[in-house]
Amino acid sequence: MATGQSMLDTMEVMDRGLQLQSGETGVTFALRALNASQDHFESMMALQPNVMGSSVGTVTTSADTEATAFPAGLIRLDRVQFLDPNTSRPLWDLERVGPVGDHYDSRVIAPYVQFNSTTTGRPMRYWTNATNIYWDPLPNATHTIRYYGMKVADDITAGGTFAYPDMVMLPIVTFAVKLLRVGKDDDAEPITQVAMQVFGPVIQTMTRFNRDRPPGYDYRYVHTE
Repeated sequence: MATGQSMLDTMEVMDRGLQLQSGETGVTFALRALNASQDHFESMMALQPNVMGSSVGTVTTSADTEATAFPAGLIRLDRVQFLDPNTSRPLWDLERVGPVGDHYDSRVIAPYVQFNSTTTGRPMRYWTNATNIYWDPLPNATHTIRYYGMKVADDITAGGTFAYPDMVMLPIVTFAVKLLRVGKDDDAEPITQVAMQVFGPVIQTMTRFNRDRPPGYDYRYVHTE
């Protein structure tokens, strides 16, 4: 795994004028550029579902409280599961409420998915604005909900270990060097294009690890007709 210092060393290779060894004058600004570059990379990775989603955690509902604070540092939510209070194993996936309609007949036939503001119970659905997670139905007690997703990595430091695979190091470093060269009145569009050029290939690679056969399918619903 790459370290922060090895990334600084690579920056010196790309720009011979940089002084990025321990104690030298450019280290502080270079680390700021590396972390800005990592932030930009993460914002692009967060747009890709189920990639680098290694973060697993739990949140807890409260009785008669419609929302729970969104987990700190989480930038993409991939999956949400209700945990059995006795075994801590998942009982079901919570369905995300999206901006779509529904069929009235199905609500009448299956009343267990028909909720309103006066209904309480175990959460079965959710929606989020990245500030809070809202539950449906209104929780009737304290429940534990597991989430899977992508969290931001720790800041890069000279002595620390880089959080991502080594193939991500070069794009992060390349973009950081470009950031150090940005002038006060420079147009932002060229640097945005550079981000697409340096991050695009590695993001494409990371989203296509399984290329030997068609992807599998997760059959969650049964059609009766």
